[in-house]
Amino acid sequence: MNDTRPPYLPALAIGLLVFLGYLFTLAPSVTFWDAGEFIAASKILGIPHPPGTPLFVLLGNFFGTIIPIGNFAWRTNLMTALFSATSAAFFFLVVVQVLRERGAGSGEREDPWYVYGGGIAAALISAFLFTVWQNSNETEVYMVATLTIAASCWLAWLWRRHRGTERAAHLLLLIVYLGAVSIGNHLMALLVGPAIIAFVWHVVRTAPLKDEANRRAEWAQLAVLTGGWALLIGMGLGSKGLLIVGGVLFVVAAAYALMAGSLPFALTVLLVSAVGVSTYYFLYVRAGLQPFINEADPATWDRLLSVIRREQYPPRSPFDDPTFLSGPDNPGRTLTIMMVQALNYIQYFDWQWSNSIATTTLAGQTPRVFFTAFWFAVGIVGLQEIKRRDPSVFWMLLVLFLTTGPALMGYMNFKPGFSIAYNIFPDGNMHEVRDRDYFFTVSFQAWGLFAGVGLTSLYALLKRRGAQFARVAPAIFALALLPMALNFQAASRKHGPAARLAHDFAVNLLQSVEPYGILFVNGDNDTFPLWWAQEVEGIRQDVAVVNLSLGNTDWYLRQLRDNPVRPFRAEQAPWFADLAPDSAPPRLHSMTDAEIAVLIPRYIERPLAFRAGRIEQLYPAGTPLMVKDVLMLRLILENWDKRPVFWSITAGGQNWLGLGDRMIQQGLALRLMADRVPDSTRLERGLWDGLPVDLPRTDSLVNIIYQYSRLFDPETLDLDPTSTGILYNLANPHLAAGQGWIERGDAERARVVLERAYKLAPNPQLGSMLQQLRGGMNFFRDLPPVDTLGGNQP
Repeated sequence: MNDTRPPYLPALAIGLLVFLGYLFTLAPSVTFWDAGEFIAASKILGIPHPPGTPLFVLLGNFFGTIIPIGNFAWRTNLMTALFSATSAAFFFLVVVQVLRERGAGSGEREDPWYVYGGGIAAALISAFLFTVWQNSNETEVYMVATLTIAASCWLAWLWRRHRGTERAAHLLLLIVYLGAVSIGNHLMALLVGPAIIAFVWHVVRTAPLKDEANRRAEWAQLAVLTGGWALLIGMGLGSKGLLIVGGVLFVVAAAYALMAGSLPFALTVLLVSAVGVSTYYFLYVRAGLQPFINEADPATWDRLLSVIRREQYPPRSPFDDPTFLSGPDNPGRTLTIMMVQALNYIQYFDWQWSNSIATTTLAGQTPRVFFTAFWFAVGIVGLQEIKRRDPSVFWMLLVLFLTTGPALMGYMNFKPGFSIAYNIFPDGNMHEVRDRDYFFTVSFQAWGLFAGVGLTSLYALLKRRGAQFARVAPAIFALALLPMALNFQAASRKHGPAARLAHDFAVNLLQSVEPYGILFVNGDNDTFPLWWAQEVEGIRQDVAVVNLSLGNTDWYLRQLRDNPVRPFRAEQAPWFADLAPDSAPPRLHSMTDAEIAVLIPRYIERPLAFRAGRIEQLYPAGTPLMVKDVLMLRLILENWDKRPVFWSITAGGQNWLGLGDRMIQQGLALRLMADRVPDSTRLERGLWDGLPVDLPRTDSLVNIIYQYSRLFDPETLDLDPTSTGILYNLANPHLAAGQGWIERGDAERARVVLERAYKLAPNPQLGSMLQQLRGGMNFFRDLPPVDTLGGNQP
């Protein structure tokens, strides 16, 4: 153990071990939320939602191209796993070097169990925490940011080792470059800045170099590092005010560097930062080539700046009440909100250690609480041990935990979490659309490192109690495997029944639409997986997916007009082949740029009579019309005789424009009957009042055409809220078909399809109905209301 060279080979082995663990749980295809958009954008070098993540898109395209096996989504998922595993290797290096320090006079640094056991434990615990593991199994930006943070921490340690040499300044420049280039991935990586600054400050203050010139140079470099970080924050947020503050700080630091003889370092920091953030030039260039996914269209400098500033999203400051829109009428952040946000962070922290046993109870308590309390306590012990052995690293990791955890919670100012505080905030719109635990990933990892070092303290304690305990002391490190074992079921995206749910739902929804159909959707989960299916797998590219959430933006209306019409391929949907026209229809709409530019939300001043084919709809004066409503009316008007028009059942009745009485349900989609009178022999009463179901087509879709992966295999489906909501949507056409067969007196066919509906979305009322059908009842008219079954969940 006298060799103090960094243990790169063991670190490589640890990274490989973690990678294999991730590989065993890797999502086989697309997942929900942003992953579908990122995969699709990576494939076609498109531009995802602001701030555009150009670095991630380029990395995804590179890995998706060079990896020779698996589908494209699996390859980009693999990329994320690789980056996360590499971050575990860097954290291993940091912890091992901490445990090699002499500390308070003990000889434990000579004990390989103490040093390497602690390093391995810390790496494994932090890598297999629930949120870390789950985000390492899909195509997401957070693990790339984590790698930047872990690498920066290791580079900071190397800087300390090489102080007084030219290499030390080079290592600081590399840290700056990583921070700058990471802006093209996610701003989370910049949160390592305060930790690095704290580390350098503590080292320079407590262990000054002997040479006076070198001491001045180090203080100057610290000042420049601080000013450079402030400047990068302003660049990353596109904030003029923060840019001015950061610029002033950097100029002051550069002036100090000039007096210390380190001006070249300051100028190089500026150059390196500019090179790093230049990835955003990709957005400017690529947007001009009009890729199919081109969010916010940053083809001009003004629009590029608006992308960096995230102007597409409603503003929210740390001082706002997040349940209200930002502005002069916002009542301001309250103590209640802050307490709920703190509770949310504690809830997410509790998830990390044994999330797979969250639903089991022991004496009225969830056993998870005991595991969380244990690891919290062990983390406190480990934090103390790190402080004893290496105070500088202690401050680096503590600041990293605080910045990426409690401080970030305060800055982000999220609404109450998706899964808590409905007794205080009963309106679902006052909550986040999903739990935001992934924002705090690095803080959880930092505590995992503390916990791993805490196990070394327990190991040392056992050794000191005598030879009998010393022999079994190494077994204490086996506890590091507990998070892996107790998070496997919850974190794995490969083994659960919903492993291919996003894949299947996207394909099923597209296959519900007739050739060249317009499909109105509304949210991330009924849009991004569809983009993946069309752009990556080439499935049903003829369908024009129109996202109504983007329908209020001018750039999106222009893109809908300008995107090419892609051909219908009969082999992909032979059941629709006889409905395909001889030639492709024209572009979606003919609105000019000038017409689009003047569209604004408004209340109509006089009654508006809308006519399109069989559709005649009167909108009274005072009716509010959003830009997306104008878009829908225009698309219907220009396409009713050229393209079939559909709404996804996920779009919600508030987006039907009052045309529900002219729709029929076809599986997961609702078709507007503007071009012809529907064939009444095919229709039966559906789930919504006045909205019939095309029974033969819906029955064929749900029983023959739709894919369900393994959803009907297990005894129960205990899934996360997102997957559960999608299951409700998949159950909806089953319910509609079941009710249709009941109306026709075919109890057996009704029972078969309703059994499948019950499997997807269990409901007591539906269960009672099935009991009666199993008993031989041949007619049952009343199904429960659709909202009680979750059939219209967003």
